Amino acid sequence: MKITEHLLKISGVEYETNSNCYALVYDGGIALIDCGYETKQWETMCRVLNQWDLDISDVTHVFLTHAHFDHGGNARRVNELGAKLLTSQSDVRLIEEGNPESERLFGSPWIPAKVDQVLHDGDRFPFPGGSCITVLATPGHSAGSLSFLIETDHVRALCTGDMFWTVPRPPLDAVSVELGFMGSEDFNLKDFRDSLEKLAKIPCDILLPGHYYFYRGTRVQEVIEEALDLSRR
Repeated sequence: MKITEHLLKISGVEYETNSNCYALVYDGGIALIDCGYETKQWETMCRVLNQWDLDISDVTHVFLTHAHFDHGGNARRVNELGAKLLTSQSDVRLIEEGNPESERLFGSPWIPAKVDQVLHDGDRFPFPGGSCITVLATPGHSAGSLSFLIETDHVRALCTGDMFWTVPRPPLDAVSVELGFMGSEDFNLKDFRDSLEKLAKIPCDILLPGHYYFYRGTRVQEVIEEALDLSRR
């Protein structure tokens, strides 16, 4: 699904996969936000890229929002590609040495991978052609959770991982905001609220959650504010 000329959604409910993965196409390669979970999702991402005459072998960077299985379970495939795997300091050990909590939640073995670069709040990654990814530390859902601000095609797109998302409420023609899973061993409610407050202050045109639907326009700020309000109850 093309969001802007150089920004694609390549995984998610539209493709019958659990989590969202996004691709920033730049002059010379592709940078991914998250890499999904196991073979089906990886193959789906490959197929969607092919629909746009792109190839998974063009991926040069994979930025992980966090080390839960549904967002980073394919990390070892990133290594196999020869692309750079980038994540927070808190998640390095989980990715490289094993992730027992994710194994319990998903019922699958975590296959370790090598992290190529540790990300810090405020790090900026400019890409040829004028696009840029800025790292935002947003702990709470997990200790190492990150968000990313993508600037491309004259818009600012905010990738928020598992901070929150919206879900349909049938039979009503409505959706509601849900907060990300709060049952992780390293979940921290204070950090979670602080991170939401941080995200609410960032001007952006497009909202790219880690699950379900993305938003653009005036609804973006409303969804973030609804999530923040929900976290305070």
